[in-house]
Amino acid sequence: MEATQEQEVSQINKELQTHQKIQTNHTYELLALDENFARVKLLTKFTEKVDDTSYVYPPAIFSCAHFCAMASINEPKNHLISSCVDFFNPIRDEDEEMIFEATATTNSSGKKQVEVIGLVKDIIVFEASFVTIKLDQKSLIKD
Repeated sequence: MEATQEQEVSQINKELQTHQKIQTNHTYELLALDENFARVKLLTKFTEKVDDTSYVYPPAIFSCAHFCAMASINEPKNHLISSCVDFFNPIRDEDEEMIFEATATTNSSGKKQVEVIGLVKDIIVFEASFVTIKLDQKSLIKD
């Protein structure tokens, strides 16, 4: 995926249908939302730090990437079943913000495949591939 989306999306063209409480619990801002595409900003200044070095806790980065992926799908009851993540550079709180862009596609089995990139100052520092599945129940595990 390229650092900038070919089909430039700079506004929210759809209403968010999933993960609506996430933005109130974290320092995320939904910047753009369209069919199979989302862009989210993470304010690094306010995220968890590893220690006094000011490095952002990697699971906080993963969490925002996951939110961006789910927003690009924008369907209730979609659940993450697989991910592959690459962190190319540590992120510090003085980077101020990280932008995530997610593009979703559907494979032949109906699973959603989502490619996500994370950018700091227009440099790709994070890539992830997520696979989700829509479940009618909350879990496949039965009592």
